[in-house]
Formats: sequence, structure tokens, C-alpha cells
Amino acid sequence: MDQYTKILLTIITVCAVVLTLIIVGSVIVHDHDNDHDHDYFEYMEHVIERLESVEERLD
Repeated sequence: MDQYTKILLTIITVCAVVLTLIIVGSVIVHDHDNDHDHDYFEYMEHVIERLESVEERLD
């Protein structure tokens, strides 16, 4: 096998691996359980309320 063929094969292999990782990562993230989103938004609402109360005290 000449040098050009080795480089071409390496590039194709790397692209295939990267594409596979992107697809697998996308499937994992898409199918991830979203039960934690509610807890996160509830916590963020609490943080926003606390910031608003601090802002009122500063005024």
C-alpha cells in the first residue's frame, strides 16, 4: 500500500469513528430521562426569587 492510500484510509476511518460517536452521543442525549428538568427549573425559580428579594432590599 502506498503512502497516499494509507493517509486516505486513515482519514476515512477517523471520519467514520467521529460520525459514529456523534450519532451515539445524540441518541444518548435525546433518550435521556428528562425528570430532572422539573427539579432544575424549580431550583432556578427559587434562585430568581431570592435574587429579586435581595434586589428589593438594596433599593
